Amino acid sequence: MSNPDMKNTGMKASSVDTLYIATPVAILFVLITMTLFYLKDLIPRFNLVFWLSIPLTAAVITGAANTIIQYTTCNTVDIGKALLGTVPTIIAVVVGLGLSSISYCRIPIVSVFAPLFINKTTTNSKECCTSKLNLKMIEHNYPLLVGISYGFYVMFSILFGMVIGTGISRIC
Repeated sequence: MSNPDMKNTGMKASSVDTLYIATPVAILFVLITMTLFYLKDLIPRFNLVFWLSIPLTAAVITGAANTIIQYTTCNTVDIGKALLGTVPTIIAVVVGLGLSSISYCRIPIVSVFAPLFINKTTTNSKECCTSKLNLKMIEHNYPLLVGISYGFYVMFSILFGMVIGTGISRIC
């Protein structure tokens, strides 16, 4: 159903596209996540702060975005529907954080960005004599890589959640 009948749903045609709103929000969350991991050593109880602040911030920002989108679509605001539209985003962000906490899911992202941070020059080409890098060692030395990995999953979960959530909040 790519082109729904706007007359029967009560919605008017709007020039607001969900991805135009969700993409900058997702990029903002990548930057927030990377900044939090960069400052990881300065934040006491980092895991608690991180796991609470990202979903709560996502709820506030997507709630505001849903309210604005609802107003531009319906010319009225129903706070209940706007807040109901934040629920898919919160669920998607928690799932994204859960996926990114699994080391096997972070390996592909770290392997792409690690060469930008690690300047490894070897003079001896024998495999036996060079040190092997593993994920824990890389992430311990470069916490920004962990932030990039988490940010990757948070970005796509924000996009996914906002697309579903704005669909809920746009119903007049």
